[in-house]
Amino acid sequence: MLTLINLFCGCLLVYYTLYYSLTDQKFPEEFINIALILLGVSLVADLLDGMVARWLNVASPIGLQLDSLADMVTFGVFPGFLMAKMFNQLKDTSTNDFPAIAFFGLLITLFSALRLAKFNVDTTQISYFKGLATPANTIFIFGVYMLLPELSLAFLQNYGINLLISITVISSLLLVADIPLFSFKMKSFKFKDILPQLILLISSIILLIFMGLKALSIIVIVYIILSIIFKKSFVHAST
Repeated sequence: MLTLINLFCGCLLVYYTLYYSLTDQKFPEEFINIALILLGVSLVADLLDGMVARWLNVASPIGLQLDSLADMVTFGVFPGFLMAKMFNQLKDTSTNDFPAIAFFGLLITLFSALRLAKFNVDTTQISYFKGLATPANTIFIFGVYMLLPELSLAFLQNYGINLLISITVISSLLLVADIPLFSFKMKSFKFKDILPQLILLISSIILLIFMGLKALSIIVIVYIILSIIFKKSFVHAST
């Protein structure tokens, strides 16, 4: 049920992204509020489904496959379409044609599928991830969406498309990169074992207080940096 809630919210996220892409070229607050609620519910459901399955002793291979299928929609299709929407918003306002470059954003969707497939067959990603998990990548893309209006119009007109192309490529590569990143599945609560998670939590709270939702992409960058710094501690702990 939790996994299907994740999938249902993912379908709605894709629907509203398409709807607002076709009806509004700006950054409507209504879309942000809807996307934030649906994304929040999806993240909570995705976090809880595996935990609840283990608590109830009903974990199964079907549940694993269903989880990946749901994640593919919510954290694969949605961020790809959201990036396409951002490309579309930077198009030449003198024409109503949908810019072909917007489809480049779907590269995120393709690499999300590859990342989820690799995760399903990789038995080593138990206590930590290899590459950026699709939920974290979706938070990063949503954070970019929140930051984009803060950039000057002149900058967006001159460099906006190139900026989005660069972010799309980097995001896609991070999904499949062989970079160990710590997870929040903690085997112990010793201070040294949860230090990176604590630092990330405190940093996230501070950034959100001062920057609001615009801090989301920065939080993911901090997460990657902390994973590189503490790599030895959580990788060795899992062996």
